[in-house]
Amino acid sequence: MSSGEAALGSLNPAIRFNLDGSESTDREGIYAPKVTTSVGKPVQLSAYVQDRGNRSNYAEVESIIVPLGTEWLLHQGPVAAGFEPAAITGRDREKTGADEDSVDGWTVVQTQATFWEPGDYVVRLRVDNFMAADSAFDNQCCWSNPYVPVTVAP
Repeated sequence: MSSGEAALGSLNPAIRFNLDGSESTDREGIYAPKVTTSVGKPVQLSAYVQDRGNRSNYAEVESIIVPLGTEWLLHQGPVAAGFEPAAITGRDREKTGADEDSVDGWTVVQTQATFWEPGDYVVRLRVDNFMAADSAFDNQCCWSNPYVPVTVAP
C-alpha cells in the first residue's frame, strides 16, 4: 500500500487525538486513550483531522485544501454501537461549514457513541479526502484510520 502522493497531490489525511499528541497518516493508525462509559449512556468521541495534500504544483486543481469526510465505525465489540453522527462526507462538511470548527488547520470531528451491552469495544474513525480529483473510495492514498478503545460497564 502506497503512502506517496496520488496523481494530483493527494496524501493520506492526518489525525490526532489532541493537538500536541501523536499524528497518524495511515491505515494502521494510532490508538486514543481508553474511554469508559456505561450501557446506554452516550459518550463523546473526538479527534482532530487535517488534509495533507500537496496540490500547489498542479494548475488543474481548484482547491489546495479538500474538506475531509469522516465515518465512525465499530471495529471490534460484542454488539453493534450507535453513532450520531455516524458519517459526514467532505461535500456535506463543505456545505454546512463544518470545517469552520478548526484549530491551527486541524478540524475537530466528533460523534456521540452509545453502546447497548457491556464489554470491550474498539471504534474506528475513517478519515478520507474523496472530494479530491485524484481520490476515490478504493484508493489507498486517500484515507487514514485512528482507533478508540472503549470499555462499557453495565
